[in-house]
Amino acid sequence: MYSFIVSLCCLLSCSAFAQTSTDTLHEQQMNKIFHEEVIPYLNTCDSTPDWSTFGKRLISLYGDTGEEVLLLSQTIYSMQQDDWTNFSTAIIPYAKKYGPGIPAKQRYAFSDYMSRNAQLLYKSGQKEQGIRWQILALPLARETDHKTMLETIERMKKGD
Repeated sequence: MYSFIVSLCCLLSCSAFAQTSTDTLHEQQMNKIFHEEVIPYLNTCDSTPDWSTFGKRLISLYGDTGEEVLLLSQTIYSMQQDDWTNFSTAIIPYAKKYGPGIPAKQRYAFSDYMSRNAQLLYKSGQKEQGIRWQILALPLARETDHKTMLETIERMKKGD
């Protein structure tokens, strides 16, 4: 579990969490919730975290900010653990609600992970799911990747 905490901290440090002296009040609140609630919770988990129960607690204590921390933590944790099921549960509501505010480096990492899994789904015979996830990865991707991703989507639709 400790290696995950280090990975999560590193990924979060790429975002607004890193500039503590210039953080907005919202970023300071998120950072505080992360350090006081998420890290201790994850340190006590022996297996996959119960995100639903933990989420109810965060939301009841911190409202919308708690929800944002929950979805971000679940998304990053699941991606780091290569847990596609929990990642796919968290990324859609997170991206829909907070997409424009997600730091570019995180968006790109999420898109790369989604695209990789879309191709795995497609190759495993789950073609419609693969196409769907490739399309969902597109808005989070680097602009320079859009052309290639669109070509991939077209090839998938054609069955190539």
